[in-house]
Amino acid sequence: MERSILAGVRAIGAACLVLLAPVTWGQTWEDVQLASCYCDMAQPDCCDSAGCCSSCCDGCLSDCGYCCSFPMCDELMCRLTPMMKQMADCGVIYAPGLTQFYQGVASGGVAQDFEYGGKVDQFLLLDAGKLGLWDGMTMTLHAETRFGDDVNQEAVVFAPVNTAMLYPKSGEHDTAITNLSFAQAISDDVQLTFGKTNFIDFLQLLYPQTGRGVDGFMNASLLLPVSMARVAPLSMMNVGALKMHGKQVQGLIVVYDTKNVATTSGLDDLFDNGANIFGYWRFFTERNGLPGSHGFGGIWSTGEFVAFDPTSFVIIPDEGLVATPQGGAYTLAYIYEQTLWMDCCNPKRNVAVLSQWGIADEATSPIGWSANISLQATGFNDARPHDRFGMGYFHTGISNDLKNLFSGVLPLQDVDGVEIFYSTAIAKGMHLTGDLQVIEPAVVGLDTAVVAGLRLSAGM
Repeated sequence: MERSILAGVRAIGAACLVLLAPVTWGQTWEDVQLASCYCDMAQPDCCDSAGCCSSCCDGCLSDCGYCCSFPMCDELMCRLTPMMKQMADCGVIYAPGLTQFYQGVASGGVAQDFEYGGKVDQFLLLDAGKLGLWDGMTMTLHAETRFGDDVNQEAVVFAPVNTAMLYPKSGEHDTAITNLSFAQAISDDVQLTFGKTNFIDFLQLLYPQTGRGVDGFMNASLLLPVSMARVAPLSMMNVGALKMHGKQVQGLIVVYDTKNVATTSGLDDLFDNGANIFGYWRFFTERNGLPGSHGFGGIWSTGEFVAFDPTSFVIIPDEGLVATPQGGAYTLAYIYEQTLWMDCCNPKRNVAVLSQWGIADEATSPIGWSANISLQATGFNDARPHDRFGMGYFHTGISNDLKNLFSGVLPLQDVDGVEIFYSTAIAKGMHLTGDLQVIEPAVVGLDTAVVAGLRLSAGM
């Protein structure tokens, strides 16, 4: 029986398909390959006499015993790991993942309800050079399937409690390609990009710790400056350039359509309501030998909007109001990150802070300004090197223009909230997360919402 299984595995290897951890838009091929050989460097064998990192990842399985960290990992999976790295050399990577949620409003909010739902994420990454087609070109495809229900509407408006379930279309069972993007390296540190881009994938490229809502925080207000909601579609048609600093993005200039095209081709009526122009630059710092950065960005739009127009990341009450659209929407953002502690034997074990601030044009945006701060820790316990913990606070300042428009029908106030989660590794590539959110609603008169949930994520 075992021989037949291994024969099947070798057949798959011949087809050059590899299952790895999910990839993100703009990742280098070397980054993805290393993901298939991530060793548990908390093992004593992996450190030299000074306690610093050795080159044990060159022989990941034999030197570090990656699977030894997971008692539930069977022998077959251990044998597959080096084969996966070899298959990646063929130029094709396929990375699936499944995330399930059971989340509900325990008290307060719009309505008390618990719902089950989930997401299937499928990534396909092609390296045109390794396929013998075009040197320096990579393609990233991200297909998403949404099933079940969520409580984004039942909890609070202006602060979606489950970002992942906004994709591909909130409230609907659907499958769509939310990312089909291409990157062409023109030098060691400059890439040209174009295509259809998933905004959360794009954000994770800049700040990997944000986690896309399937890992880390679930509330959109802690994943991005929600003051960007007016000019941040779930998925967008774009063209631009990235300036790299090693493996991190240092700067970018991107021009993209104002419409959300998560469930469409994006080619119909392209730029019919103007364009958004996004500029960003990051200054890298070091404090006590630990990395950090200060990022400054701005988005200006030529489109026309009103403050209560629907957005991708903010749920706005529908009260049938009428107003004259205005042009020139903008948002400015500042993002600070700093690592507070890092294991010298494994940089993935760390404690870091992230804070995001933003302001927007109140005449065209439902949010005038926003701020958040969060602390996340991964592998802070030697006995649980893959567990993750996070806690964060956010404030969302509702646009004064929107408050005035709604004053006669639905009084609004600013939103404050906190979220805390603990994610435990229960098997290789599988995490169970407990999540608790407490949010002061935007609608005056509603009680404070207490939202509790479980998230089970699995991916290779």
